[in-house]
Amino acid sequence: MGQITEHHATVRMDYDGEGILVATINDDIELTLQDILDHREIAARLTRNEPHCVLAIAGERTQATQEAREYAANNVPIGRIAEAVVIKSLTVRILGNFYLQFHKPGVPTKMFDDRYEAMTWLKLQLKRVS
Repeated sequence: MGQITEHHATVRMDYDGEGILVATINDDIELTLQDILDHREIAARLTRNEPHCVLAIAGERTQATQEAREYAANNVPIGRIAEAVVIKSLTVRILGNFYLQFHKPGVPTKMFDDRYEAMTWLKLQLKRVS
């Protein structure tokens, strides 16, 4: 079950097999609650609800509805340990900071400019629970 592509993102397990789910979100997307629910279903299939971290690579001008943000922050999927978000633009960084400060996700969540740094942080989070 290599990867799954939806209208809003492509989701796959990291090729190193380290328990990291990679979600690459398309540009110019406003994620809805249904998109979040779809993503969670895909994540459950790919991870089998085993302990995992998520690397979300935000697209240019990615945003989410308030309903989607609230659900994502308050409903942690089974097995999710942490989430890192790679940001490509200032606008998305501002929205991400608002999400982190206002909604306070239920798992450690951090934003990064660099994918390598994000993966390093996620691997550290996985080691802490194993």
